[in-house]
Amino acid sequence: MGDFVVIEYIRYRIAEPERRVAFEGAYAGAARELEAAPECLAYELSRGVEEPERYVLRIEWTSVEGHERGFRGGPLFASFLGAVRPFIGDIEEMKHYERTGVVSGGGGGGVRAETLAEAVGGLEGLRRLSHAFYDGVLADPLLAPVFENFSRTHIEHVAVWLDEVFGGATRFTDDLGGHQALLKSHLGMAITEEQRVRWMELMGGAVAKELPDDELLRRRVIEYFDWGTRIARDVSADPVGTDLGDPGPTPRWGWDGLV
Repeated sequence: MGDFVVIEYIRYRIAEPERRVAFEGAYAGAARELEAAPECLAYELSRGVEEPERYVLRIEWTSVEGHERGFRGGPLFASFLGAVRPFIGDIEEMKHYERTGVVSGGGGGGVRAETLAEAVGGLEGLRRLSHAFYDGVLADPLLAPVFENFSRTHIEHVAVWLDEVFGGATRFTDDLGGHQALLKSHLGMAITEEQRVRWMELMGGAVAKELPDDELLRRRVIEYFDWGTRIARDVSADPVGTDLGDPGPTPRWGWDGLV
């Protein structure tokens, strides 16, 4: 798989039944911060069957950096930590893991589409995603100023770019200037991390609304956006006219992440 998602496992042992009730309640509250964090892709708290005093918390993060610097360094961490602090002493293990190639195909046993582009519904599915996303962006006070020169053709260009990135036709490279043009379009925008995080929040909502109900598909798409928005943020700090050199071909993103 790609390098842009890790799984954190936190193993707890809580002997007293009354503390287990409090523990589960604490995480039910703390989950609000995980839901709101763009660095968190999924989470699950499981309780032991044979040994009910044992718990495993499983959290999928966009990366180790996304967890340790993004979430822990962000505004949500203090309230998250405050909720679960009474149980820190009950932790037996807290580590990050990455998947191996040994994994089920998912999707109820069906055959997955060869590319993410096919799985999201092709160019038409990406147009719907882009429309839903930019409806939110243009109404958002933090992001709307970034898109003050927005035109509806931008939606089509984004859909064409994503189609190529996700393994579809190469129209963005063939007709719209390729990777170089995409990067140049962000020069001088001075995108802040706060704006990037809000961008991810709105895109997460659009993905949940418009993409098929396929956990792995949605995860891979969000991983791409997290990776891509970090590059856009960094490039945007340079002034218009900066020589970016040769950035290489349009990146491709598949079921295992960056190809």
